[in-house]
Amino acid sequence: MAIKQSALSSKFQVLTLKQREEKASFRRWQAVFYTVRFLQWEQIKGHIFREALEFGTLSQYAPGEYDPDEVKQLYAEAWEEFKAEFDAGFVHATLEELVEYAHKHFGTSLEDLLELNAQRSAARFSR
Repeated sequence: MAIKQSALSSKFQVLTLKQREEKASFRRWQAVFYTVRFLQWEQIKGHIFREALEFGTLSQYAPGEYDPDEVKQLYAEAWEEFKAEFDAGFVHATLEELVEYAHKHFGTSLEDLLELNAQRSAARFSR
């Protein structure tokens, strides 16, 4: 007698071993991708403020004091531009290429990236 998988609705079906391995591989790639993007952003976001000061994009209302809404808007716009550029440049990278880039620019290994991702996820979801 043959197994009739179609008798099970999608909520009761399980993925094949290969499908689970592919999902795990993709989740690992995502973890590294977003962690590298985070590290890159952390490195460059100070430049955004200094550049805005240099080009007069931010105005001081007192010595060393800036409009918080203006600063927030500056970073929000820069973040969106950065995400678009980073994603376009890195979305087709392999896991190995992302790890190599991270090692070269941040001195991190795959294990470091995965650990940092776990920490970031825990903080984001308060776990």
